[in-house]
Amino acid sequence: MIVKNHKNIVLFVTLVAATLFALTLVGRPIAAQTPSTTLRALLESLSVNGQPVTIQFAVPLVSGEATWTLPDSRVNRTISDIGDDYICFSEPWNNDTRTRCTPF
Repeated sequence: MIVKNHKNIVLFVTLVAATLFALTLVGRPIAAQTPSTTLRALLESLSVNGQPVTIQFAVPLVSGEATWTLPDSRVNRTISDIGDDYICFSEPWNNDTRTRCTPF
């Protein structure tokens, strides 16, 4: 009688473990939804979708501003160009627009 109950317990534990394993697989992303493989692709994707991008500079482009979140409507600053290894920002300057670029 004890052997029969032991087999039922082992079967029950095995089924629970298999169910938990299957549930963890369901929550994982599908391979087709791989993240951007380059910083350029990520920045372009965020920019096109209108998502804000926060950039921290090792050497600030503007004194006292080591971190920018773009687009920044407060100072009309936006991302104007994204290359394989650089990013450019556009902002008002006098009666025109100035573009600054920096490598990443």
